[in-house]
Amino acid sequence: MRHYEIVFLVHPDQSDQTQSVLNKFSSIVTESGGKVHRLENIGSRKLAYPIHDQYKATYALLNIECKEEAMSEIQSSFKFNDSIIRSLVLSRNKAEADVSALSKQTEDESEYLKENDKTRESQSKSPDPKTKEEETPVKESSEESIKTEIESS
Repeated sequence: MRHYEIVFLVHPDQSDQTQSVLNKFSSIVTESGGKVHRLENIGSRKLAYPIHDQYKATYALLNIECKEEAMSEIQSSFKFNDSIIRSLVLSRNKAEADVSALSKQTEDESEYLKENDKTRESQSKSPDPKTKEEETPVKESSEESIKTEIESS
């Protein structure tokens, strides 16, 4: 049996089918006597270039060990499944079971966005007291200068 890494992109309108497609592929592998080492639904990401006028897609990743018959069945299902817009199958030398770099990057980006949202919320809720203090003297001094100009004329 050989080791394979499979990455495929699911159309954003049909992203709810990603998990069912992953489950289908893993069942094909296990029924043929193979093993699923890694199964990841990475989620929606922006594409580098548009595919079928779509700018986002849902990414999925599988690392499997199976026979060539099971692999050919998976590849043929890519052709007949309209929800899959791109696929890539790589032959690997060994099994990969740890979290993928793409999945780590997606998690890091989501954490970064959450931190920025919290920062924005805290800034919008509590106005800066220094700005109020600084604005007040400016208004008073402008009013005083106008009064002085009126009195002097």
